Amino acid sequence: MDPMRHSQPRVPTFCPPGFQGRYTVVPGDTMFLIAQRFGVSLDALIAANPQIPNPNLIFPGDVLCVPGTAPPPPPPQEPCPCPATLFDFLGRVVQVTTPCGLVSGYLDSVNDNSIILIDNESYRTIIVPCREICFVRVLRRVKNDD
Repeated sequence: MDPMRHSQPRVPTFCPPGFQGRYTVVPGDTMFLIAQRFGVSLDALIAANPQIPNPNLIFPGDVLCVPGTAPPPPPPQEPCPCPATLFDFLGRVVQVTTPCGLVSGYLDSVNDNSIILIDNESYRTIIVPCREICFVRVLRRVKNDD
């Protein structure tokens, strides 16, 4: 048998979920060129076609599953500046509402993208990213009647 020919085309029994379609190899094709043509990685194309034992050796008539293209990466998160009004609360005890719950402490500083609180009891530093701040409330000082 001629090593440049294959007796019968190799056809996948099934293609993985989300595949773009099936492609029939024509003379001159390589896995690399097919991957480029469809905008998928060579590794993804090889992985989607286990019926091809040697990806360096494909033949006209072979049928390949073309995997779906990966979704584009999410856009980078833009910095979320802290509201300028938070500067008015420096040195005060505040309660900050975030998606994770409430946190309170002495408002020590306001940075470009976060605020820094000092816990009133443990004196630990709490950093809250501004994009997570839902609401800030200034707590009133308790008046002692001694």
